[in-house]
Amino acid sequence: MRALALVLLIACESADGPPPEGVFRLPWPPGITMQLTQDCDDSCCGDHVASDRFAYDWASDGTFDVVAARAGTITHLKIDSTAGCETSACVDDANILVIDHGDGTQSTYLHLAGDSLAPDIECGAPVARGQRLARAGSTGWSTGVHLHYQVSRVRAAATTCECGADGRDCPARRVPWASFWVAPEAPSLAVAFDEWPEAARCADRRIAMPASQNE
Repeated sequence: MRALALVLLIACESADGPPPEGVFRLPWPPGITMQLTQDCDDSCCGDHVASDRFAYDWASDGTFDVVAARAGTITHLKIDSTAGCETSACVDDANILVIDHGDGTQSTYLHLAGDSLAPDIECGAPVARGQRLARAGSTGWSTGVHLHYQVSRVRAAATTCECGADGRDCPARRVPWASFWVAPEAPSLAVAFDEWPEAARCADRRIAMPASQNE
């Protein structure tokens, strides 16, 4: 009985506490020079605050491959948009991919380039850490090619794969935000990446990122 209680305690800590350390790696392949262009809890732009505090924007010199920061199952995918602009009028033109990690947490990848899915990537499919997902773009409310990344709680009782397995079946200019986006009951979470353990020390940083080891 003591062993069973310990197992249950560990399971509850995994579901209710922060994501475990040592499982996230930076979501681009090795060999890419990357800049942090907006930090977590960043004062610059009115986002990356409150429920979305632990979000990051990364950019390189143009587009780049986006790879899975952690293994899981794709639960939300939209990839058919090629539009974006610098105002909120374009927010519903964003392309997104969300991976459920199976412990009550999920990773969101935002602003992906249109029709850039890697082979074998579809909603409902499992992915391994380091597996190529798509390419970074500037879709939705975006001022240039970059990746917005955050880890958050999974929304309770949310529908999944709303835009079909290939991410192309949603009506134009519709993103199923209510199924995956942060909220007070499903906030973003502090994480530590293998290569960047100080990620959650938010400080309006604009820095060159450490080299990714994600392959």
